[in-house]
Amino acid sequence: MQNKLKDIFRLEEVKYVTPVSLKALLNQNATAEECKHLSDEELIKAGISKAGRRNLRATSFDDKVYEEQLEAAEKLGNIKIVTYYDDEYPSNLKTIFDPPLYLFCQGDILPKDDRSIAIVGSRTLSRTGIQTIKKISRELSSAGFVIISGLAMGADTVAHIGAIEAKARTVAILGSGIDKEVNVCSRGTRRKIIETGGAVLSPFRIGYEGTKYSFPARNRIISGMSLGVIIGEAKIKSGSLITASFGLEQGREVFALPNLIYKEKFEGSNNLIKTGQAKLIMNTQDVIDEMPEHVQNLLSLAAKSVEENIIQFSDKMEEKVYKTLLKNKMNIDEMSEDLGIDTGTLMSKLLMLELNGLIIREPNNFFCINK
Repeated sequence: MQNKLKDIFRLEEVKYVTPVSLKALLNQNATAEECKHLSDEELIKAGISKAGRRNLRATSFDDKVYEEQLEAAEKLGNIKIVTYYDDEYPSNLKTIFDPPLYLFCQGDILPKDDRSIAIVGSRTLSRTGIQTIKKISRELSSAGFVIISGLAMGADTVAHIGAIEAKARTVAILGSGIDKEVNVCSRGTRRKIIETGGAVLSPFRIGYEGTKYSFPARNRIISGMSLGVIIGEAKIKSGSLITASFGLEQGREVFALPNLIYKEKFEGSNNLIKTGQAKLIMNTQDVIDEMPEHVQNLLSLAAKSVEENIIQFSDKMEEKVYKTLLKNKMNIDEMSEDLGIDTGTLMSKLLMLELNGLIIREPNNFFCINK
């Protein structure tokens, strides 16, 4: 919706018109120019202050920002802009208070992002923390979740890498313009995120440098896009706890990985468990158990799909045999006829699948998937 995007950029230039008020105006299907002519009563209803109404009526709109941003996105080559009004916009994010009006996207936003889990934590993880977060990320990915984090050093990067190792989708949210690198170390991880079908998103304009204020805004989106937030290692005052706080405000599930007591670097995450703000988790199933039934059903289907995608077949014929058995148990003679493969060749493929633990041989030369 390029017209909506143009109106958003126009209205963002008006001082004292907040994003919430801006959305209220656009929800009336009014263009930026039409908004100038709305009555005081309509503008007050949208939450616009006296100063905001005065500035709006006095504004002479131009499309400089809009054109600059489109040009910059085109120059980057693989960036698109998704607005709040587009079907592609993340539906989980739409449910929070004051969601961003647009997201710059490298990669695509997909329907499966509705079953996302955020993983955040310290930038200086312990060796155990690295192993634990990577393992939980990898297992959650294999269970069908999309992993969301912030591409920062430490827990964020480890969470993304866990998903990448599972050959699953992961999404990074930036606290700066999408053209900016979070840090030198993130460059390789970012490339792998895109190569494995993931996405990098930013609610900030191209060219925007991150500040101490933009990262809490990023954290709010990380939790907003997710069904739940997992906190790894965290001090008592950390960005991870800000994400947990946003998650609680947004009605998301908040989880924490238990850590050693008496250590300051674990005090924040342990305290979330102690005060009942977060559920202690020991494994992936602890997370799945807290999901609504319809999400658990989706995860079951997604896990099967992920499992199929990560199986390494020796050739196309072996893959074809395996996918045939996914449908139902079959006798070797039935498979030979159904697939048009001679029994000698078929038996060699079945033997390899059996040796790899993917299928089971039953009496009378029947074969089925090893579940």
